[in-house]
Amino acid sequence: MCDFMLQILKLGGSVITDKNRYATPRKKAIRSLVREIISAREEKDFRLILVNGAGSFGHMPVKKYGLENGIRDEKTKIGMAMVHKFVEDLNRIIWEEFLKNNVSAVPVHPMSFIVHDDGNIVLFETKQIEKMLDMNIIPLLYGDMVVDLKRGCSIISGDDIVPYLAKKLNADKILMGTDTDGIFDKNPKLFRDAKLIRDINNKNYEDVLNMVSSSASVDVTGGMRDKLKKMIDIAGGIESLVYNANRSGLTKRVLLGEKLGTSIFVS
Repeated sequence: MCDFMLQILKLGGSVITDKNRYATPRKKAIRSLVREIISAREEKDFRLILVNGAGSFGHMPVKKYGLENGIRDEKTKIGMAMVHKFVEDLNRIIWEEFLKNNVSAVPVHPMSFIVHDDGNIVLFETKQIEKMLDMNIIPLLYGDMVVDLKRGCSIISGDDIVPYLAKKLNADKILMGTDTDGIFDKNPKLFRDAKLIRDINNKNYEDVLNMVSSSASVDVTGGMRDKLKKMIDIAGGIESLVYNANRSGLTKRVLLGEKLGTSIFVS
């Protein structure tokens, strides 16, 4: 692959969808975020993989069709197909924003190249992603349903995809765009005295894990604690940043190298 630094940006479902309303995109936010990404790439050369969370396009339909435990009957078979359609529709909205701005970004559908066995990744083909990066194309990935050898199907979340790709492709940086200013000692949406944790490192990682709460919204893939643990367990040693993607301009700033929110480096 080419030598420009590789950044993996995850835009959380709570940023790009209304997580309390069934399959409802935040189109204005998506439009603004895509423009920030484009603007950052105009100012600095870097390779980028963009991963989006499913938000209300995924978590609510998964619960509706009872897919937490895989395929059991005709309802869950239809449910698998419906959830895949929903999350693909959300990704298409993001893709179309890039196309409107004449930027080469192409969806890479997880169901087509990832296989699970009892919820664990056993196949994750990256050759197409690597070639796209060589051509300076932005691969667009997203949380999806995938075939599971034991359960029939299971969820691959954006938070699963990001650290796996980061490790396999030796990414330089992981950027996690959320709806809070970073990682707090307790849920900032519930507690006014919640304190932002600026740095997570080898010394305080275990303490932080014990403090961090789960998400307050419907999220079948886990909350902030699970996101943090996955990043460290799989992609430890890669610089990561958790920041507020709802704040105008911050996505561009972190792509250009500013340290905002919570910085994570655990080796």
